[in-house]
Amino acid sequence: MYMKKYIRWVSRTLKMCKVERLDQFRISFDLNKFAQHKIDRWLEFAVARQVQRLELDLLDGGDLPQYIGSCYNFPVQHFGLNDYDYSAQPRLNKLPPLLHNFFKSLKVLLFKSVNLTGEVVEFFIYNCPSLEELTVHASETLVNLQVVGPSVKLKYLSIWYCIALKSLKICDTNLVTLSTTLSAARLLLVNVPMLIELHALGFPTNILDAMLPCISSCVLSQLEVLKINSDITIFGKHSEYGLVYLGKYKIPQLTMLKKFVLVLEAWEDRTFLDCTKVIEAAPQLTEFELNLFGMLAGFPPEWNPDSGISFVLLLLLSLIWIKPKRSKRECRKVASCPLHHLKVLKLYGYYGRTSELELVRYFLENAIVLEKILVDPLPLDNFRIEGEPRESKPVRIARKYAKLQLEREVPSHIELVIL
Repeated sequence: MYMKKYIRWVSRTLKMCKVERLDQFRISFDLNKFAQHKIDRWLEFAVARQVQRLELDLLDGGDLPQYIGSCYNFPVQHFGLNDYDYSAQPRLNKLPPLLHNFFKSLKVLLFKSVNLTGEVVEFFIYNCPSLEELTVHASETLVNLQVVGPSVKLKYLSIWYCIALKSLKICDTNLVTLSTTLSAARLLLVNVPMLIELHALGFPTNILDAMLPCISSCVLSQLEVLKINSDITIFGKHSEYGLVYLGKYKIPQLTMLKKFVLVLEAWEDRTFLDCTKVIEAAPQLTEFELNLFGMLAGFPPEWNPDSGISFVLLLLLSLIWIKPKRSKRECRKVASCPLHHLKVLKLYGYYGRTSELELVRYFLENAIVLEKILVDPLPLDNFRIEGEPRESKPVRIARKYAKLQLEREVPSHIELVIL
């Protein structure tokens, strides 16, 4: 019902729109292949107006990929792309005037739960001379993708949740930021001198065993921002797939890293001190951010991330929230390692667990020039329970614990902000 109302509303709105050009055209709604014809028409509208920013976000509920087999298929026939060679050679001058002007003006392209092949994505990359940002999330038909050559203007590339992806090759480009999830897929990064920011999402075995070894030490040494978004604490108390795995992994030197962001699910009161292995491998680190959110229920301790569980099922299970656990255990300590440049510590989703307190103590003892600690009982926006107010009872209790634990721990010369 809501889909039909939305489709009618958009169609009526576009009929009333008389402008000749648009800076941005954005569709963000739970739509699938059953709206194929209407979405095709909307895209034709955007193309005719030489839109600079085209966003097609069709995720289910705004967060989840559409069910397998139900994604909207990008209409290559309406763009005339069936008539052209998909090679890396630009074909812009061979396109008809309408498409030529559209491809020439496009700067930002976003597709979520839209099926595209690697050839179609590459056609956009090589024929859009102004394209700087490209996002493809939850495409079922993206298998191989190559971003190669100094003529490519792309600065930001995000390839997430593409379950069929086998390889991602990025060579001889000026890419600045890469966000990706890779499991069995192979990542190849060669001669990317401007790449300074890497966002990696997935299980630790995939990130540490599959992704990092594919990245040369030269690339790792030039990174300034590293974000690991991982369910790395959900696999039970005796599992080697959790933060314990991260703690035992030999992290390569990250000599230029300035900011490290860790996004994960907090399981009971499991310690976070194993993440300090990454921190200690980054001698120039100035900011550490930990974003904790809800917890998965229902996985047995022996569950293996390589067991073949479907991605959609995993995401559905991630909506099963269980109450965090505050324990009375003693705070753990790890070997001292002076952090000479770390100035800012940010903790989101703070609940008052011993694990959070012991992490703060680690930074108080080792961060020589620490200036600010920011604590927020709520996780960042992307991981909040829908509708949870800042003054809800659980948030007020978490804030109370934060004040009780930290106000007596943090020296007066360090700014403590509890939101």
